[in-house]
Amino acid sequence: MAIKLKNFSRSTGTKFTAFLLTVIFITAAFEQLVILSYRSINLDLLLVNEYQTSDYFINHDVNNALNDIILLFENPSIEANNKNYYYSITDGERTYFNATVEKIKQSDTPLFLYENGEWIIGEDADYGTPYVYYPENYKIYLTFTKEFMVERQQILDDSKSFMIPSIIFISICTLLAFIFIVYLIVVTGKKSADEEIHLNRFDSIYTDFQLLFGLFAVGIWFSFIRDYYYINYTNRVTAEQVFHMVMLGTVTAIISILLGIILLSLVRKIKAARFLKQSLIYTSCYKISDFVKSFFDDRRYAHYPLTKAMQRRQNLFILTSAGMVFFAMLFFAAESPLFILPPILEFIMIYWYQKENKIAFDKINQGLQESLDEQMKSERMKVALVTNVSHDLKTPLTSIISYVELLSKEELSETAKDYVNILADKSERLKHIVSDLFDLAKSTSGNMPVDFESIDLKKLLEQTLADMEDDITKSGLTVKTKLPDNPIRIYSDGKKLYRVFQNIIDNTLKYSLTGTRVYVETEESQGNVNVIIKNTASYEMDFTPEEVLQRFNRGDKARTTEGSGLGLSIAESFTGVCGGSFKVDIDGDLFKVTIGFRTY
Repeated sequence: MAIKLKNFSRSTGTKFTAFLLTVIFITAAFEQLVILSYRSINLDLLLVNEYQTSDYFINHDVNNALNDIILLFENPSIEANNKNYYYSITDGERTYFNATVEKIKQSDTPLFLYENGEWIIGEDADYGTPYVYYPENYKIYLTFTKEFMVERQQILDDSKSFMIPSIIFISICTLLAFIFIVYLIVVTGKKSADEEIHLNRFDSIYTDFQLLFGLFAVGIWFSFIRDYYYINYTNRVTAEQVFHMVMLGTVTAIISILLGIILLSLVRKIKAARFLKQSLIYTSCYKISDFVKSFFDDRRYAHYPLTKAMQRRQNLFILTSAGMVFFAMLFFAAESPLFILPPILEFIMIYWYQKENKIAFDKINQGLQESLDEQMKSERMKVALVTNVSHDLKTPLTSIISYVELLSKEELSETAKDYVNILADKSERLKHIVSDLFDLAKSTSGNMPVDFESIDLKKLLEQTLADMEDDITKSGLTVKTKLPDNPIRIYSDGKKLYRVFQNIIDNTLKYSLTGTRVYVETEESQGNVNVIIKNTASYEMDFTPEEVLQRFNRGDKARTTEGSGLGLSIAESFTGVCGGSFKVDIDGDLFKVTIGFRTY
């Protein structure tokens, strides 16, 4: 069934019938519009039921009456002969009227009163106000005779009785024509045998020629409308107008056929991706641009290095642009219309110059990217080397620590015991350095396992501070906390985050000025929480936040305290692995670390 329907919809007979019906509906709709125009029907009246509420009443009848009244008032010598309305006008000194104010007010037709520079309309009035204003000393009364309003209302009723069916007829014809046009656009170029787009001989005509011919046809149609459309307005269609309607209908049908053929041809070209390629302008521009392009692409400089080719292309572009400027000024001075040609050629040259330079830059970027990839590969190898070396150092270091511990239990001289204690201290320090280096390598390489879970950040901070209570007491520093009463829930790895806080607090204990305070506080804002740890340094911090976060970089250049220079780097790396942000700020002697997380 679907195949039969497809064959029927794409058959030549169906397409021809749809095309013919489209022309008929367009012509019929236009002819009905012509009839409406010939009968002098105002389409604005279609939206109102009472004539006195229409814009036409205000803009036409009321304004015309006001113009006549003002003209009579300012030129008393003119004889008044209009009996469709009653009026009274005064400027405070003289009065001009054809009915008393009492008679005007007693009329049951719309009353227009102008007083103190504005129009006054009754609260129950269902009509608008005029858009003209007069001096404030003018006072105008205006109303229309009942016979006039009844006559206008009758004209409105007669017009609507004819206009509504006409509008319905035009709408139906327009809708049907639109449906058939959409159908023709969908099926044009297709056959039931396949889904390919088939072009015909008419489609071989240049696209721009078709467009120009279509515009020419539209111009002819408008010319006929101008000559035969706007003439002899009457309430009844005359024999002369019938002849004109036949002429307009014939021309409309012919123009519709021509425009339909052109439209469907353009649609087929669009479907076949031939709309631009089939135009004379595109063909000419392509040949010219290909010729110009040969001076800017690699065909002319294939045997040169890339930078040399770019330099030669640039020199040629500058010389050619200078020539275009010279010829443009020459043609302009000679008042020749050819002065527009050099700028056009210049734009074409600029386009291709930019395009070829982009290709060259892409090649340069490709080389840079390859170099960057090599650097990244080298960096990964370094990380792997550090990881492997750290792992290989752990076994002998563990043995050293074990033997040192055994030695410490032997009966040794005081001097030997001192040596053993020094060995134990240094080996333990080396163990921490190797462990830090190993952890940092794993976190940097992205191979570190992370166990995300819901944790209470406040509780984690309190636990870290409690575990480090002995170190804090030995340091002689005072730790001030500012934590909320309620839990702070985040989604992170608690063990690694514990290491982060431990490293930062340990860093503050090592490098803080003796007797000062260390501040640990939290700030919550719009679903985010920041942990802020601040301390006052015991040395001059002549480094940047970026420098202090580098591996093996210590802020204390004198190295008066123990440290590997990896604590902050590990804290930053672990924070990133745990899904947080890490920031260092330095303000004079104030050292501040801010760690941010999303709450939930």
